[in-house]
Amino acid sequence: MFRESFKHLAGINRHRVAEPEDVAMRLQRMERPEAWPTSLLDHIYSTIPIDLLQRYPDPLPFYHKLATFLDVPVNSIVLTSGVDEAIRSILTLCCEPGDKIVVTAPGYAMYDVYAKIFGVHIHPIHFDAEHFMSPDEVIARIPHDVKVVFLANPSQPVENCFDLEQLRLIAAHCANRGILLCVDEAYHFFGAPSSLPMVKETANLLVMRSFSKAFGAASLRLGYIVGQEDVLAPFRGFRLAHEANALSLHAGTAMLDCFESHIKPGIESVCEGREWLREKCNTVGLNAWGSVANFVLIALDSETKMKESLRLLNERGIYVKGGFPPPLYRHILVTCGSPALMEDFFSTFYKTL
Repeated sequence: MFRESFKHLAGINRHRVAEPEDVAMRLQRMERPEAWPTSLLDHIYSTIPIDLLQRYPDPLPFYHKLATFLDVPVNSIVLTSGVDEAIRSILTLCCEPGDKIVVTAPGYAMYDVYAKIFGVHIHPIHFDAEHFMSPDEVIARIPHDVKVVFLANPSQPVENCFDLEQLRLIAAHCANRGILLCVDEAYHFFGAPSSLPMVKETANLLVMRSFSKAFGAASLRLGYIVGQEDVLAPFRGFRLAHEANALSLHAGTAMLDCFESHIKPGIESVCEGREWLREKCNTVGLNAWGSVANFVLIALDSETKMKESLRLLNERGIYVKGGFPPPLYRHILVTCGSPALMEDFFSTFYKTL
């Protein structure tokens, strides 16, 4: 009934994350934690064409809008359902069972899930909050027989981030070894440099992005891959008949139109909140990191203290991320919002210490 190579899927249990009840602050999911202004929502909803639901979606206008926004050719973009579909498509088209891939760790959980699905072996490069890893250190940890390197830039929960020249060094090494380099830029727009300028010059580079973080639209499930046109040709052939639904395309188009008036100020507010929280933590003696994404990583005194702080926060309806493997076992990760929200969070958080 099933292909032999996929019979193992029955043993993979995909847990769905249940929404806690009585949530006061949702700071554990790396989403935008505050609602967008009603003026943006009104613009999205009021401009929905009356026949939108009954027609098959036409993604071409969105492709052109996004290409103009990114300043890249239309055929250098393939739409995906968030970054996770990009990962799945890359593994499907570029890897055979038994191949080896590199991922930055700890990181996005779906890398492990898709590795199990497709039978590829993960070679993790572990980032440490106490030590920024250099390009040479990353290169030294890439095995010679690896097929794909997935490099989060910036990574999370440890915010290791490379500039354009550093990314070129890693890309050149991968090119010399015949390795595909996939830069995960899910957290772009919060201050990290982008590898997009490298696409024209680097055939072995794919850039993955999402509308879930900076655009604060995780529910749209709208992402994309950027690469050289001929490199993306197999992805265009592999895509679904309709890469995204019409409502997502409409909302994504409206958000691109409102980037300067709404999205950019929203990003700036998150960055201000991130800066305030990081500096406040450091001021009171807590080690905290976060400068180019939408989160702050905070080290507590012990794993016991971390668990107790999480428990007390949860009792108040405040949810942050914890429970990381060593060496981050005593750390929490806080999704950032406006300065006012971060002040409200810290006033409660500090009482749990």
